[in-house]
Amino acid sequence: MSGNDNKAGSNGVNWKVWLWSTLILLPGLALFVSAGLWQLGRAEEKRVLIETFAAGDQVPLSRLPQSRDEAGQLLFRRFSTSGRYISDRQILLDNMVSDGVVGFQVLTPLLLDSGRVVLINRGWVAGETDRQSLPQVGVPDFERDVTGRLAFLPEPGLRIAQAADSSAIEDWPRRMTWPEIDDLAAVLELNQPGALYAYQLLLDKDQPNGYRRDWQPETMGPETHLGYAIQWFSFAALALIIYTLLHVRRVRKSGKAD
Repeated sequence: MSGNDNKAGSNGVNWKVWLWSTLILLPGLALFVSAGLWQLGRAEEKRVLIETFAAGDQVPLSRLPQSRDEAGQLLFRRFSTSGRYISDRQILLDNMVSDGVVGFQVLTPLLLDSGRVVLINRGWVAGETDRQSLPQVGVPDFERDVTGRLAFLPEPGLRIAQAADSSAIEDWPRRMTWPEIDDLAAVLELNQPGALYAYQLLLDKDQPNGYRRDWQPETMGPETHLGYAIQWFSFAALALIIYTLLHVRRVRKSGKAD
């Protein structure tokens, strides 16, 4: 075979290697950059959420949102309403952690003059050493004014099927793990649509009959998302650097061979 044939064959091999490596690189770059941009978007969402929480310290509104969509637009705003606690139908949200201690958040239904019910989160209380023993969370059921921040129920990172309550079905307060509004409406026997508002009010710290209330947005901070974004962009840059170095090295070898 002549020298020209060898050169052509070498160039043919280089061209195929360049093509395949490029076809592998481009989707990888798209994935890394897209993931980085998504994390930047999440960081901005969390920043806005935290600012919204801080801005919620305004004069409380008196009209409760009527739907979940409307509530989403008023998230963390303070509201003032009045009614009577349904003290014999309380919910203990299990597996709630405060300062590394597992306990409960106490949800107490508030019966309004309209006949509808809104859940008041009265704060966090530590659990007993004996997990079968529940804390005493009784509360007077006289007419009262209640002020708190609007929030949706806490959600797990990964939701699985609702585990059965550890207490008998007749027992109150009822212990539940990551319930949804429909679950609570069924337990509270509020069967008519809309009888239970689709959110909770986080009881203000200066309100009576509450427990520990160090309310903060239950969310990952924007700094964490920024860190993830930097990681993804670093992967993209590293892939591009490796791709470039490999091909520069191959071109140099090819030049020496010629």
